[in-house]
Amino acid sequence: MFATTGRIQGNTVLADDFSLEKYNGRKVIITVLEEDKSFSTVSDDKLFALSDSLINQNMEAYQELAK
Repeated sequence: MFATTGRIQGNTVLADDFSLEKYNGRKVIITVLEEDKSFSTVSDDKLFALSDSLINQNMEAYQELAK
């Protein structure tokens, strides 16, 4: 699993992370943060727990992506 930030321009997601090249062609899930809502950083433990929770809640969608 890999996470990075970027911005949307038209129908293209732009990221300043060149390590993404090794993931070329893979399917991704994009989360858009609302600009007018602030966000804060969280610990890795909280992030992984949240990620696991979201994955479990959306297992059917992830299985479709894997096809």
